Amino acid sequence: MINIAELEKKFSSLNKFNLVFASFFFSLMTLCVKNIDKRIPIYELVLFRSLLSLIITLFIINQKNIYPWGKNRPLLILRGLLGTLALVCIFYAIRNMPLSISTVIQYTYPIFISIFAGIFINEKITQNIFFALIIGWLGILIILNPNQLSNINVEIENISVAIALLGSICTALAYVTVKKLAFTEDIYVIIQYFPLVSLITLLPIVLINWVTPNWDELIWIIGIGLFTQLGQTFLTIGLKNLPASEASTINYLQVLFGSIWGILLFSEMININFLLGASLVLLGTIISNVKIIKRT
Repeated sequence: MINIAELEKKFSSLNKFNLVFASFFFSLMTLCVKNIDKRIPIYELVLFRSLLSLIITLFIINQKNIYPWGKNRPLLILRGLLGTLALVCIFYAIRNMPLSISTVIQYTYPIFISIFAGIFINEKITQNIFFALIIGWLGILIILNPNQLSNINVEIENISVAIALLGSICTALAYVTVKKLAFTEDIYVIIQYFPLVSLITLLPIVLINWVTPNWDELIWIIGIGLFTQLGQTFLTIGLKNLPASEASTINYLQVLFGSIWGILLFSEMININFLLGASLVLLGTIISNVKIIKRT
């Protein structure tokens, strides 16, 4: 019998390493999405991911004898809606852009977290956050410069960039709701609402436009569900123990993992402009989280 409480205690003791593991598992999730044929609709992938995650989470909730519906249901539902929209956008970007570039754009969300955390959960907004936004956007513009993209033989539609950025914003908002909910809710209740809301909202669309996956696609789909669940679990535990803005910096490791998978498995090209742009986005993330010490 799996001792869930003992595992959770061990995970909590890992502190910041929880977020390193989360980044790694989320990068494996993106790898699975990238390997699935485009004939399978994105909302169907999100639905399958949600179904697998919900089954696993309900098993854990049952084992721990947790009241499944939580205390702050409106915020839990909002977290689920934001997570669903973010995931649809992220899957779309992964499918329609190089993995390395889509991951960098997605990871502008730590800068947005710093802003939203200040607005919604009273984490201090400092002047360096606005400076971080400028640096982060400069990095994105360098990466998406037409000359830069032509050098690596890549064409990206504006709609793909817009959807990727929308996914980043929704991810940031979802992170902030998780941080707020972590004060009053069990982590597995928070995790449960994400796939539950996804399942309810996407099921009618999937049934109307159903496409039956083959066995190879089904293996990748199971991978999406498994790796997302692992990533979400480590992420939620990590966010519970760290400030939202500090935690987001560590999660930028997924850019490194995503770039490695893109180079090794999809023959994606990375040049000096990409490295410069990605470094500026990372620098913006770091600056947005640095506390200004006033001298008296």
